[in-house]
Amino acid sequence: MSELTTSYKKLGNTYQMSLDSFLKEPTKEYTQHSNYEVALQKLQEMNQFRSWQKRQAIAQEALTICEDCIEAYIAYGLYHDDIFETLKIYKRGMELATMSFGKDYFQKPTPDFYDETKTHPLFHIKYAYACVLFELGFMKKAREQFAQILSLNPGDHFQVRYYLYVCYLYFEEYEKCFNLYEKYHEDATMDVYIKFLYFYKQCLLQEAKQMIPFMLETNLYLYEILTYQRPHSYAIDKAYAPGTEEEAHFCAFILKKVCGCLENLPKYLCKNKDYHQE
Repeated sequence: MSELTTSYKKLGNTYQMSLDSFLKEPTKEYTQHSNYEVALQKLQEMNQFRSWQKRQAIAQEALTICEDCIEAYIAYGLYHDDIFETLKIYKRGMELATMSFGKDYFQKPTPDFYDETKTHPLFHIKYAYACVLFELGFMKKAREQFAQILSLNPGDHFQVRYYLYVCYLYFEEYEKCFNLYEKYHEDATMDVYIKFLYFYKQCLLQEAKQMIPFMLETNLYLYEILTYQRPHSYAIDKAYAPGTEEEAHFCAFILKKVCGCLENLPKYLCKNKDYHQE
């Protein structure tokens, strides 16, 4: 199994695609026929096994029972051995989920479509598809998907704004990054580090330097990962507490698309670590 595939497998929880929790949601509103219900029941059997191969086989069997079962596409893609095949699986599932609503459904005036339970399978697989695009480096397509998700779900259940911040910085779309930051920022760890990178990438080094004390305060672990003082682990879970090492690894995974291109960043951070003492 390739290193890329292995790292992706460890990111299942990060993508919020552990079906143990997702399958607990009500299904009656969005199941289309009895075969759909049977397929969902088949997917419940995954809870009995730890083996990825066994879970993949169960998901594949669920798709055989009902080829329209979106949850089965999510599971089958998650437990597939090839991340590029996962991308194809999610794209197919997303297209089916979108077609099931019709082209005009999301044109109606609705404050937040995620408030409608029947839309959850579509949101989950669309988010999963966008995350795989992001991981593989298809940044333009990932940006498009994340932007669509946020426009339909302004409440940002999946925290796609974090991925969008990075996409905008990656493409040097600073105004879009700033506007999104102004709308959503909460001065949490990711917000603080994004604000620093926003300044740093534009060579506004004095403003960037002033952010370093806040970065150290919100999550020192993340600072240490970005300066190579702490190894970055892929064995992470999105159920983290603020300021923890788990949060640091989650944030580092997203930020690496920008930070990995900034060769002098670690040196700059180390040099200015004691700026607040000046």
